[in-house]
Amino acid sequence: MTAAVSNFAVDVVDRHAKDPGRVALRWQKAGAVATDVTFLDLKIRSEKVAHVLHRHGVRPGHRVFILLPPCIAWWESVVGCMRAGAAAALGQDASQARLLKDQIIQSRSTLVIASASLADQVGGITDDCPGIAHWFSVGWEREGWVDYDRRVSLAPAGFEAVETRETDPCIVVFDQGTSASGTTHRHGEEGYDLEQLDAWRDGLAIAVHDASEHP
Repeated sequence: MTAAVSNFAVDVVDRHAKDPGRVALRWQKAGAVATDVTFLDLKIRSEKVAHVLHRHGVRPGHRVFILLPPCIAWWESVVGCMRAGAAAALGQDASQARLLKDQIIQSRSTLVIASASLADQVGGITDDCPGIAHWFSVGWEREGWVDYDRRVSLAPAGFEAVETRETDPCIVVFDQGTSASGTTHRHGEEGYDLEQLDAWRDGLAIAVHDASEHP
């Protein structure tokens, strides 16, 4: 029996985006005014991310390593990977360069999206990760890296989501402090919803960022 078509970006985000005012996320920096992100906002931004990923060689079945603190870019990157048919590998710890390098290699990723504030830690291991074709910097332009903010802002919306199957890999989560192979979660898993994604996001041990961090 053929596995049913399932894609979280379409099944959840796009469905809720039909109500233009429905809020998906509420983001607030310390001491700042809260920003509401609707499902329609998330849909459009993640379509742009998927377009940029595709333009940089990411294809269905590929993996993208995401190393970001809790922020809007984390959400749009993860959902963008889903649209592109790629699996988002969630980096759990940026404190040790060797551990980070091992996680990136173990993830079998072809592209990395990292916070600019973590670029110094990541920059020291780029030569040891030959499988990575592109390094994306979020929050600030950096020499030798692709400017995530600029590329996503200029990209067109309307990317047609890949028809992934419910058995296709969707998220790869690494346990904090280990370089062992990550746990793979598939599109059609029961209990796989926004709350689960939020739990993974909140569990990240990536706190190296400052007041200028990308929202």
